[in-house]
Amino acid sequence: MKLLLTGVLPWSVWSIARRLTQGGHEVTLVGAAPDSPGGISGVRHVKLNPGERDTTRFITAGGYDSILFFFASQCEDSREYGAVQGRQLDAMFDILHGATHTGLRQFILITDQRVFGQGQEAREDEEPVPDTPTGVMIRAAESCVTCGVPEEIRTLIVRTTSLYAENDPTDFFGQARRCAESGVELVMNGSADTPCDFLHAEDFGVLLEYAVSMELTGVLHAPQGRPSTYGETADLLKSRLPSLSVSFLSEGRRCRAVLNGSTASSLGWVPRHDFRREMEELTAPEKKEAAAVRKKKKSDGILWEILKWVEVAGLAFIAVWLTRLGENSAALSSVDYMLLYVILMGFIHGRGAGVTAAVLMCAWYCVSFVSKGNSAADLLYNTDHWLPMSVYLLSGALFGYAQDRRRLKVETLKEEKEEIGHERDFMEGIYQQTYEDRNQLKEQIYHSRDSYGRIYQITRELDTLQPVQVFLSTLHVLESTLQNNNVAIYECKPETSYIRLVVRSREMRQLPRSLNLKEYPEMQEALMDGKLFANRSLLTGYPVYALPVRSGNEVLAVLMLWSVPFERQSMYMENLLSVVAGLVQSALIRAMQYHDQVADLYYPDTHILTSEAFRSALGVYETIRQRRMGEHVLVRLHTEREMAMEIVDRYIGKLVRSTDLVGRLDDGAYYVLFPQANTDRMPAIEARMSGSGIRCEVISEDVAIG
Repeated sequence: MKLLLTGVLPWSVWSIARRLTQGGHEVTLVGAAPDSPGGISGVRHVKLNPGERDTTRFITAGGYDSILFFFASQCEDSREYGAVQGRQLDAMFDILHGATHTGLRQFILITDQRVFGQGQEAREDEEPVPDTPTGVMIRAAESCVTCGVPEEIRTLIVRTTSLYAENDPTDFFGQARRCAESGVELVMNGSADTPCDFLHAEDFGVLLEYAVSMELTGVLHAPQGRPSTYGETADLLKSRLPSLSVSFLSEGRRCRAVLNGSTASSLGWVPRHDFRREMEELTAPEKKEAAAVRKKKKSDGILWEILKWVEVAGLAFIAVWLTRLGENSAALSSVDYMLLYVILMGFIHGRGAGVTAAVLMCAWYCVSFVSKGNSAADLLYNTDHWLPMSVYLLSGALFGYAQDRRRLKVETLKEEKEEIGHERDFMEGIYQQTYEDRNQLKEQIYHSRDSYGRIYQITRELDTLQPVQVFLSTLHVLESTLQNNNVAIYECKPETSYIRLVVRSREMRQLPRSLNLKEYPEMQEALMDGKLFANRSLLTGYPVYALPVRSGNEVLAVLMLWSVPFERQSMYMENLLSVVAGLVQSALIRAMQYHDQVADLYYPDTHILTSEAFRSALGVYETIRQRRMGEHVLVRLHTEREMAMEIVDRYIGKLVRSTDLVGRLDDGAYYVLFPQANTDRMPAIEARMSGSGIRCEVISEDVAIG
């Protein structure tokens, strides 16, 4: 998938981007972010400010599948980004408006815990009531995404606790390092017993990869899971930074709880980092920036050049002075000071300085000869004068060449040493990456959507569901596991060649309700033989993949993928589809048998149960509650205006889970049954519904049926 990361990009965005690329996604960063630390392939960085006209045009032309908009990601406010959040709210509006008709499938807004007020519990199903200016801004952004995004775009709000990464100068630990170095007091926005939580950016990237791949909607919390307090964190910082001074604001307006939610853990997400174990790396001095080092080297080189030529000029004056003294002293005249000067300059500074010194001495030789009353023509015609000047020039060139060659050899050895060091670092990086990949694959075996164990667990859940829900739940399993929203399930009858559409993905609105297999002979032959049909010949009107669900020799249903990107049409996709079909087979066979007894489960072209089917489901769930095997909530929906059933289906489909049942009874009203829910969740449900102009009323089964 093509992903766009924009907004108030944190310093640690490269750690998040690296994890997303490991999931097979193509990532683009748009906004002010630090330069790439290196070693990250598949990530494109465009330095455009979100909200500008050129940025909106660039995003519109990109054709991205998902946009991840970072609005806030630092609960322990370092005051790095507070001034720009207002402008980012306008930028988010422009991006959403521009990307509406570009095929955008998902929009993820990333905020943080500051949206909650002091007295709240920071739950996923809790309505935020902010009591700080920053919290109000975050809540405004969340409300815009909840109410202002077109219905065809899936929306997800991800709230995180404070993000951190090694050598991050903008996070909480980076602020502590700066305070310790400058002697400034670190002020914590709470008392010593105020709970706090810190999440590594790499772990956050893993959760975002899950959210993107599964196209989650609603609200998702990202807690680290092992909270601490300000007092404990301050003690850990002081043990590493003895010069750090910490104070607490007992009246700090911070939420008195850490983020909590069960959605992330249900996805199999388990953070691997813990700031307590990484305190040594987090409090280490920041690495020098390469640009600053290059600048210092450049300035040192200029200074060295100036000093070199000052030395050449100064020693030339001394050599001339000693030569003139030697004219009146036999002891001093035994040494050719000008030749010695030329040799020293060439030996110390190289060929350039040596030749320059030789030219200076030749010039002085000529001036000295003429100043004694001699003719300048004698210098040219008397070859005795050529010898000393030739010796000067030859000595300067030879000794300078020798010095340059030695210096070049030293520099070559240094470069070879640096290259070996880079190779060593590269091999260490490969080793570390291999180690992380091993842990990632090990984690994937237990938790990933591609794990057969996870698929088997999902199908076991299907076997426990009400039969009328199996169709939708099977569709959800296929969509999330195969990462495809072009899935359809058809029912087959043995006495006819026609197959009837039972359920389909919501994006496929123009799909025919019935198909005649005789018009698809290649697909019919494969299905009757119990084999997977793959449209490798690119036959017009055929689905990309079709797989039968059989009971004995009889085909009961057909699972179809109507559209699959070309790069994903592989043996892996075929094998995964076959495995999933085999695991959901028992649940689908039971659903087909039930479907034979009930003529029509859903109203045409909708996912809304008919009155008879919905009454049957109510009876089953009421029996479950009476036996204390579970609970549920039944609500009646009231819309502000009359809407067609297909429109109601689209609106409600975005607001309910795949396991929730939607039906319409004889009184013409729409009802929703929320399995495994109680009245404590009603405030969150009512808030979600009210955003789409729908009011909820909790009723009993007797009122609905009677």
